[in-house]
Parts: sequence; C-alpha cells; structure tokens
Amino acid sequence: MKRLLVALAALLVAPSCGYRVVGAEADPAGPLAVVPAPGVVASAVAEEGVLAGARAELAATGLLASCAPHTDARCPALVVELVRVEEGGAAPGVATRDGPPLARSVTLTLRGRAFMRRTKDAPPERLGPDITVREFAARDDDPTAFHATREEALRRAAERLGALLVRRALE
Repeated sequence: MKRLLVALAALLVAPSCGYRVVGAEADPAGPLAVVPAPGVVASAVAEEGVLAGARAELAATGLLASCAPHTDARCPALVVELVRVEEGGAAPGVATRDGPPLARSVTLTLRGRAFMRRTKDAPPERLGPDITVREFAARDDDPTAFHATREEALRRAAERLGALLVRRALE
C-alpha cells in the first residue's frame, strides 16, 4: 500500500517539475528561431528584452534553433510582436511647491503577441492572444537615476513578457 502511494505521488509530481519521458515525441514545430515582427516599436529596450526573454525560454526548453530566418527561408521561427508600451503614474500624492502632485512610482505596461511560422513565407500558426505584463519603477528626484531605474524595470517586464509568449505559443 505504501509503494502504491509513493508511485501515485511520483506520477502527480513528475509532470509538474518539467520531467519529460525520454522517448516522448518532441514538439512538431521543432527548434525555433526568434524574430521580431516587422513594424515600429515604441522602445528599443523593450523590444530587445522581449526577444531576449523569448530566446532564454526557448533555450531552457531545448527548442532554440541555430538557424537564422533572415538567411535561411526554411528556418522555423517564433515571430514576437510588441504591440504596446504604456507608462502611467502610480501612487499619486507627493506634493510639490510649484504644480500638481507627482506620482511616487511609474507603472510600465507591455502588451505583446507571438505566432509561429514554419518557413519565411508560410502563414502564421498558433497565433495566441495578447499577453499583458506590468512592472513598477520607483520615482527618484535625480533624473539620471530615475531613467536607469525605469529602463531596468522596462527590461525586466519585457523579458518576462517574452518568456510568457513562448509558453503560450508552445501550449
């Protein structure tokens, strides 16, 4: 009876920890390269972060391709699109002498989507819904320090968005 409970527990825990059966069939899409969707992007830091997060997630699952879709038309790719980058005030209430209250922090909201292409000219596959990620950056009186804090928060949010887009595309 004790062995049965241990075996049952192992069956329930093993899939949730990332374990895969050795002889299991791989994803039919195979390894994927990551490319940005064509278009204008509001922030180069955010776009690079989304691509880095997507590449890191694909590498962690063993599905990052070594081919380049720009030079090899047969290279399957995950096309990542950064749809929107928004910035808004959060926790208003810091009073100023000359003007309205300032926000204590900034909320950065990123929205993106991803889809797969088996070849450069193939139609999109596994088009998922838009995914939204938010990150906060504390306001600083020093503009240089605040800019660095804001850019770091933007990069963290973008990398998290890239990883979530990969997970959703591979479902």
